[in-house]
Amino acid sequence: MDVIMGILPTVIEFAKPYVFVDSSHDKLKVLLQELGYRVEDMDEQARKEEANPGKKRKRVVEAYLKDTTEYISLAQSLLARSHGRQWRIKRMRYVPCIERYHREGRDLLNKGRSLVDQGLTCNEVVRRGVKLIVEEDQYMGETFRGHAASALTAMREGGFWCIGIYGYAGAGKTNLMKHLYNEIYDNQYFKAVFWAKAPDPDSNGNYNKAVQTCVAQGMWVDLGNGAARDEARDAGKIMATLERLGEIEGPGPIVYFLDNVKREFLAYELLGIPAKGNCILVFSTLSKDVCNRMKCDLNLKMELLGEKEAQELFLHEVGCSDTGNSRVLSNHDKEIHRIAVEVANQCARMPLAIIIIARSMTKIDNLPEWRNRVNELMGTIATIHGDENKIVEQLKFGYDCLKEEIVKQCFLAAATLLIDDRQASKAEIIDQWKMEMLIGVDRPAEYVDDQGHVILNQLERLCLLQVVPDDRQTVTMNKWICKMATSVLS
Repeated sequence: MDVIMGILPTVIEFAKPYVFVDSSHDKLKVLLQELGYRVEDMDEQARKEEANPGKKRKRVVEAYLKDTTEYISLAQSLLARSHGRQWRIKRMRYVPCIERYHREGRDLLNKGRSLVDQGLTCNEVVRRGVKLIVEEDQYMGETFRGHAASALTAMREGGFWCIGIYGYAGAGKTNLMKHLYNEIYDNQYFKAVFWAKAPDPDSNGNYNKAVQTCVAQGMWVDLGNGAARDEARDAGKIMATLERLGEIEGPGPIVYFLDNVKREFLAYELLGIPAKGNCILVFSTLSKDVCNRMKCDLNLKMELLGEKEAQELFLHEVGCSDTGNSRVLSNHDKEIHRIAVEVANQCARMPLAIIIIARSMTKIDNLPEWRNRVNELMGTIATIHGDENKIVEQLKFGYDCLKEEIVKQCFLAAATLLIDDRQASKAEIIDQWKMEMLIGVDRPAEYVDDQGHVILNQLERLCLLQVVPDDRQTVTMNKWICKMATSVLS
């Protein structure tokens, strides 16, 4: 009897699951329901995180969701076979399997919690940014195509790490950048292609961090919380991404486009872009000084259009054919075509001005309106058309890039001498600055002319002054730059 009483607790404990088979069945059913909710919640959370650019679901998470879904299906099949309609004695044979599935389910539930704590997604090494939207029927003149061909050749042949595109505000620098970006976007020769717009130096307390943020966002790199960031760590993260991209098979480089750079920065120290590595930085800027300080291998200046190209661009934008007939004018009046050419000539060969003025005249077939527009542009009428204000506001970016107040004042003084397409010698302008006490107040007389030439060179590099091609000692100023200066003075 003592022996029987000794083994009785063990027998009861062993037999309990079989006796309480319904309880085991229900416990597994509840566990499967909890696991099902866990799978749904994890999948939904992972999808939300993946909606953020540069985020990718971890492989271990994919495997977990797949394994757990299969487990739930098998366990539900077991529960279906051991349902309560059978005799208890028959269902008792499923108890070992039910217990095993219960243990496995508990392990899966704990693993799911651990995966959520560790994060469901990781940073994906993205090879392409977002493709940019450009006009399908965009006019491309000979100058534009020539610069595009030079830049594409440089990017394909190698030996270049920094390409600078500079020139007037409104000269088409951003359009050229977009064209180059989209041109190589789908070309698998290039390992990676990214785009970002450079920050405004005055809009952020730390310009270097602002540049890093723009570049990182373009590459879908997460730099983390702003308060804990520092330049060295951020540069390391960007460099690590570039190194992973560099390991991708293929001979082509990584190309990064940075539009509208207003101030130079250290590409290697801030972005981890090596001076002679397999990565090319292409940027646009107003000033040649920025290109020089960035040590560009190739500088491309967006000049004003030639007279023929200016007319072609205007007629293209306004909707007139080259034959003199308009595609949008109801009467195809050749006189309107002639006046349209005259309006184009008054836009001073500046693409921004040509496009804005042309689009304001699209589908207008009234001769008095066209003649009035010519008179406005020629200055015969004092009133400035609303579209001209848009042009002037765009051009003020160049003026704002002048850091020193004395240079700004010298520019405005020069504009009063060069109004109405006038030309003046450099000596004449420097004498005017001396007379107005803008220069020479802080140095001996023999050094004043040098100061004047330094300022003239600075204005020329920012495309606020033009040197007359056949006479390097004579300068002029674009009509729209003069209008911008007049706007600043008013």
